[in-house]
Amino acid sequence: MTVSLARHSGFCFGVRRAIQLALDAAQGGQEIFTLGELIHNPQYVQQMADLGIKVVPSAADIHDSIVVIRSHGITKSELQQLTDNGNTIIDATCPYVSRTHDLVREAVTSGIQVLILGDPKHPEVIGMHSYGDQDTLVVAPGDEIPKLRDNRLCVISQTTQTIENLNDLVSKLLPDLLELRVFNTICLATSQRQQASACLAKNSDLMVVIGGRHSSNTRMLARLCAQYTETIHVETEAELKAEDVMGRQNIGLAAGASTPEETIVSVYNKIIKINGELDAVTRISEIPLFKEESC
Repeated sequence: MTVSLARHSGFCFGVRRAIQLALDAAQGGQEIFTLGELIHNPQYVQQMADLGIKVVPSAADIHDSIVVIRSHGITKSELQQLTDNGNTIIDATCPYVSRTHDLVREAVTSGIQVLILGDPKHPEVIGMHSYGDQDTLVVAPGDEIPKLRDNRLCVISQTTQTIENLNDLVSKLLPDLLELRVFNTICLATSQRQQASACLAKNSDLMVVIGGRHSSNTRMLARLCAQYTETIHVETEAELKAEDVMGRQNIGLAAGASTPEETIVSVYNKIIKINGELDAVTRISEIPLFKEESC
């Protein structure tokens, strides 16, 4: 059995930055709040709660406190309410996400309708939508395109979408529009992670995708890998069973942008233990990376 890890697995820049900003704020000994989960990983959110970094579901519930804005960003009205309530705000919104807010706002200001490609229930997309106007629309991949205001349109994507989904939407829109502005706002880390994971999946007889159940980019990775080989999605090593991996020749590992390195290490160690190997690793750098020359 060989077990390989896809490149670019684990925390992305935006998530790592958000976590560090929250941890730095907590060093002062004060209670720190985040509006919604800082990242979509329940195990790590609990670890942060143990350090005094607590999740609050509503901006109305936070007054005169230190608040860290999650990497997914928040809505325009939530930001205003936090400010009005006298809070000290630490903005950990991923820069890629902040750029989408600016693009939505600029398009609306210039009089062009905006169509957002993404999951309408995801906090990132909800935040993006809040910077639009009454004509700003959201469409999920594969869904029917909603009725448009006129023949001019601006398309902006959720940062964790696939380039294939964006291309598919644009190809459907273009024939019926006089003007179509398209911003490829899919972040580089997401594209690299998807490409590396797909390549590994093509060369594996099982992919184990590691990350939170509520993590949009992790679910996207699992769906992508499943196009090429059998794929299972686990949050932690506890979900992995011996029968899942026994008899496999090549097992690939991939992890979402909100998956801690220690979780990836634990999953790898459990797989090799099931295979009878005793040399556990202690760092992600010790896990063999898949070489992509064959892709």
